[in-house]
Amino acid sequence: MIGMANNSSPTISSSPASVTYERPKAAHSVFDNLQGQLFGIVMTSFGIAILHAAGLVTGQAAGLSFVISYATGLDFGILFFLVNLPFYFLALARIGVGFTVKSLIAVTGIAVLSGLLPSMMSFSAINPYVAAVLAGFCVGIGVIGLFRHGASGGGVGILAFYLQEKTGFRAGWMQSLFDLAVFSAAAFVLEWPALLASILGAAVLNAFVAFNHRADWYVAR
Repeated sequence: MIGMANNSSPTISSSPASVTYERPKAAHSVFDNLQGQLFGIVMTSFGIAILHAAGLVTGQAAGLSFVISYATGLDFGILFFLVNLPFYFLALARIGVGFTVKSLIAVTGIAVLSGLLPSMMSFSAINPYVAAVLAGFCVGIGVIGLFRHGASGGGVGILAFYLQEKTGFRAGWMQSLFDLAVFSAAAFVLEWPALLASILGAAVLNAFVAFNHRADWYVAR
């Protein structure tokens, strides 16, 4: 058999049709990870700013922070940072120092930027259902960006990332379970139209993550 000009090494079997090539594993550079995490922080923060402007909530740790903020008047950014603290122990013990540090940086960035964005932009009119869907896509793509570059944007994301890596259980479905508890609490602080719009946005977010963040589709590490 004449060798082909290919960077991959062929594995030759008794049948010519069975020749396979092992692809070299792709890896992220430091710059790849930095730009990916920055993108994830910005998009997640933008989505949160949309939700805040429309008086909505979302799921996961951000949703819990929204509920507490609406009920008490406390700053969302501070609550978001504090709510996520317990999950870092899980990340440190089960996933690793690198992931924990990256996630801490991401959550801190989201907490700060989501607090600054309302002073930098405003919405004169925003339909709550449109806001929910747009925010769901923005936060969803931000979460995927963080996941794919070794970080997470929140405590439940840390748990979801760990479970998906270890068991294959989709991160989006894990987040949906937590959302049930969050929206049950949100029913006490939101009007029904806002609650329904918030549920729509969370469904868009979780479905987007579940269908697009798959280990068998993405090979770079």
